[in-house]
Amino acid sequence: MASRMIHLAVAGALAAELDIKDTDRFYFGHMLPDMIMGDYDIRLPLKQQTHFYTLLESGRKTYDFLAFYSDYKDKLSDMLYLGYYFHLIEDDIFRQYLYYRVGLLKRRGERELLDELYRDYHRLNPYLVKKYSLTLPTVPEGIENEDIYRRFDFTSDKWLEDMKGDFDDEPGELMHFTKELIEEFIAECVTVITKEYSCMKNGEHHLDLERYSIENYYKGVKRQ
Repeated sequence: MASRMIHLAVAGALAAELDIKDTDRFYFGHMLPDMIMGDYDIRLPLKQQTHFYTLLESGRKTYDFLAFYSDYKDKLSDMLYLGYYFHLIEDDIFRQYLYYRVGLLKRRGERELLDELYRDYHRLNPYLVKKYSLTLPTVPEGIENEDIYRRFDFTSDKWLEDMKGDFDDEPGELMHFTKELIEEFIAECVTVITKEYSCMKNGEHHLDLERYSIENYYKGVKRQ
């Protein structure tokens, strides 16, 4: 999955491109799927739930943004839910970059790789903060009453408090990413999601689940 600061940068770019008015609800909803705290072994299954993680009939894996759409299509005029929907699409696109462009599919699931990625994320943060003028999202009033918030075990206050540290990170040499690659990813997200948003207005979709799915690899072993 993309880092929270990368997601926040995409949210800002989308808000400008789509002329989002209620940016507070949009930014918060955009970050909401990741608002899970705890050790990695606790977070992983919870994040699979919040990201609508599924195995397709083809045997490939994806974050099922269409399942979210089906559950909340009547609420997508609310920027909180629209932001959430776009987040799921972004993570599907990001996995294409991570596993195929960077070539890390066969290392999927390695704790060492996870440490390397998080180190890169923190070293990218100063660049993202400056380039996109990032600020910490604010908690919408009454969020605890929202259907999507009550559905999962979100811990937004603690998560946002932890995110404050991302704004104090120091730059450093990147191992897996480049600034250019992240810029390309952000641009592709804006292009793809803008097309999806346009189709949604007619009750259609620009995207299908297979397009950004990944092979069913885990720790280098292809499972059936």
